[in-house]
Amino acid sequence: MEVGRLINYSPERYLACMKALRAAYGNDQINRDPAYCQSFGAKLPDSTLCEPGTDVRVLGIGSGSGDVDSALLKKLLQRHNSVYNRVVEPSEEMIELYKTGVSEDTSLGAVKFDWRQQTAEEYFQTKHPKDTKFHLIHAIHVLYHVDDLHATLRDMWEQLADGGYMLIAIKSGNDAGAKLWYKLWEEFGQGDRLETSLRTSDDVKHWLDAKGISYVTSDEDGFAFNVNISECFNEESEEGRKILDFLTQTPHVSSMPEIRSMALEHLRRIIRLWLMGRFFTKENSKLL
Repeated sequence: MEVGRLINYSPERYLACMKALRAAYGNDQINRDPAYCQSFGAKLPDSTLCEPGTDVRVLGIGSGSGDVDSALLKKLLQRHNSVYNRVVEPSEEMIELYKTGVSEDTSLGAVKFDWRQQTAEEYFQTKHPKDTKFHLIHAIHVLYHVDDLHATLRDMWEQLADGGYMLIAIKSGNDAGAKLWYKLWEEFGQGDRLETSLRTSDDVKHWLDAKGISYVTSDEDGFAFNVNISECFNEESEEGRKILDFLTQTPHVSSMPEIRSMALEHLRRIIRLWLMGRFFTKENSKLL
């Protein structure tokens, strides 16, 4: 059973399911995406991160098309004259989108880009000089998919310069979607949950606590996008099946009646609890 292993089962299916979910967000996400990306820049310190006259060094793990990276870089350029930005991203398509965005944004002219088309594992397994350090290392909603969560956190920490910052975005353990994941794993999971994509902020905090590393947490409640999940309840809807696959991170959930039933009941409970609003919307009130 592939519970929590959607991207491992089929990267193509994963992308199709993600696109279906984004379509279900509709204009709510489209209208709020720029502010969402800029919110990460607001989390960076206002102080300088390196000595005057030197580049502030940034390492991005799984940067995708660079939307969040751009917001972070612009914030850094408010305090630093130049930035060295190493981009680690396995998808050639995403890197090309990133490069296109950079070429069209003149405000990033003081950024030196170093493109690495690699997975996190490939990057960290490459030998780097011992003095390879970064003032900012970030991983924005990517740690679900690295092979070994703890090893990746360790590798990121080891490349962090003294006084540097590590910025991680991952689903909160208190999030409604995370509670679905925990329930799914409790009833149907096999093996170690951390070997799947069903990872949350709780797992990151446990690792940091074990290492004695101090940290500050914040939430994204202001950016809890509304998503229309009506199609999930339509057994004939392929888009609904894709959305349910993505919400559970499990391929072809609709072909597994027990898992589908549990997931839909959990979604109904969320809808009732949050009065059709905070995390999901549901158009057909007869299903409440």
